[in-house]
Amino acid sequence: MKNWVYGIILIASLAGCSSAGDKTAPTPPFLLSETKNETPTYEEGIAFWTAMADYYDEIQLITYGMTDAGLPLHLVVIDGERPKPLGAYKTSMKQTLLISNAIHAGEPDGVDASMLLAHQLMTDNRAKVLLNNTSVMIIPFYNIGGVLNRNSTTRANQNGPKEYGFRGNAQNLDLNRDFIKCDSKNAKSFATLVNELDPDLYIETHVSNGADYPYTITYISSQVDKIGKVIGAKIENEWTPFITTKVSEAGFKIFPYVNVHGSSPDEGFATFYDSPRYSTGFLALRNTPGYITETHMLKPYQKRVESTYEFLLAGVELLTQKSIRQSVDDARKAMRAQTEFPLDWEVDTTDVMAHHFSGYRAKYKPSDVSGAPRLYYDRTEPYDTKISYYGSLKPTSSVTAPAYYILKRGFVEVEDRLRANGIKLMEVGKDTIIELEVYHIDTFSTSPVPYEKHYSHTNTKVKMTKQKVRVSALDFKIEIDNNFRRFLIEVLEPTGPDSYFNWNFFDAVLQQKEWYSSYVFEDEAAQLLKSDSDLQKRFEEKKSTDERFAKNPKAQLYFIYKNSNRYEKEHLRYPVFRGIN
Repeated sequence: MKNWVYGIILIASLAGCSSAGDKTAPTPPFLLSETKNETPTYEEGIAFWTAMADYYDEIQLITYGMTDAGLPLHLVVIDGERPKPLGAYKTSMKQTLLISNAIHAGEPDGVDASMLLAHQLMTDNRAKVLLNNTSVMIIPFYNIGGVLNRNSTTRANQNGPKEYGFRGNAQNLDLNRDFIKCDSKNAKSFATLVNELDPDLYIETHVSNGADYPYTITYISSQVDKIGKVIGAKIENEWTPFITTKVSEAGFKIFPYVNVHGSSPDEGFATFYDSPRYSTGFLALRNTPGYITETHMLKPYQKRVESTYEFLLAGVELLTQKSIRQSVDDARKAMRAQTEFPLDWEVDTTDVMAHHFSGYRAKYKPSDVSGAPRLYYDRTEPYDTKISYYGSLKPTSSVTAPAYYILKRGFVEVEDRLRANGIKLMEVGKDTIIELEVYHIDTFSTSPVPYEKHYSHTNTKVKMTKQKVRVSALDFKIEIDNNFRRFLIEVLEPTGPDSYFNWNFFDAVLQQKEWYSSYVFEDEAAQLLKSDSDLQKRFEEKKSTDERFAKNPKAQLYFIYKNSNRYEKEHLRYPVFRGIN
């Protein structure tokens, strides 16, 4: 940590600052800890922020929505003057940084680092001047349920602090997989907050669990290909170098997130694919740039907190010196005019760069448990070398934007999630028949085990036709000529990896509701074949080309039923229709 920064904080914590009456400036608990290996409880943390807001006119502590734990989500507002109503920051002349901590409650580095940041911004004039151009918003504890589930054992590979929270939230969800699907109240509150605040930059704090290496802190930025050329170029060429230089100058080794698990980074590795279930992938849908800090689990807690603090401070300085908002405005303008949208991505193995890397020699020795070869890192053999880094993603599927969407009314879970994200659901207003593009679900795979409360779908394939659809007056028309254009395409196009279909919110259409009694329908099926020569032809062709079908009377009867007007039109018909351009 910079000597002048840490010195000012330490002096302020020891001497205190006077204000009206007998009040004393609050001191971050981290500075009061003799071991620097402790993090505050939820109650201690909220008490600190309450005291900060009570002492400083420039700080306000508000509640914003609820969480699954039955407690409200708190937001700390730090300004160079008395804080404004939250909605005013969207059009403020100042740029806004939003920081979120303890989404994984066992990774509390940012909890303490944010307290240090706020203390610094209030007590040192060289830091406080940054608030002339920047406002700072802090979610002190995002996963409140996990923070309350405090223990000292579940982080098996982590070097401190002494006690910490649990990864799962109050309903045992990993909230860093919940941003797009919004199964938690936390995520719904966050979505509403982001829509109202519209921050210029987002930073979320974590602790990594991959390989062993000398870097104290690593980071994930918004994936430059996915967030688009306008912002991607700025992240790669300006904003990330600015932040990493500041952190390095403060004395901390920093490197892109080492995306390696169970193998050695010597072999090279690829960028992290931040799909919309993750915060940076979710925010990229609205062109908001973000960073995830990942301090190294084996480094002492004190160093992890201090390096996180330096990253957060660098984020404030970045917003003070660079016009991020203009780049976001330019990107949104381009997005509103965009017609083709990638839906899924993969690592581009043809785009490889030699990246300088500092590591520890990876070796193998017999396991004392199993006797099989096991990986370990020899810290007596540090090295510096060039490794292969695959930093680019390429689209594997894409879709053309429709003119608008029609959502059949009744899918309440989808309606709630769209509203939480700021989408206006306008009733069609009258019963009508419209020619629309209609998807029918063709094939998909479903996970045999639950993942984050869902038996989610993958490899979804659809068939699209143009049909005249009877639309109810109470169905919803959703316009997409706005800043939600990409978000709506990602969640409403069924083949997207994080679509609402793949997260099971439309599963009811996969089940056939009406049926028939064979002994009754036999006579009608025979009459249908006699009266419909085309159906008769297709029926005979299928029998001649499909041996199993030819030997299966039940399948033959169902074939005729499915191709008759008795068959329900809702079965496998995706209840989101595309307006035709």
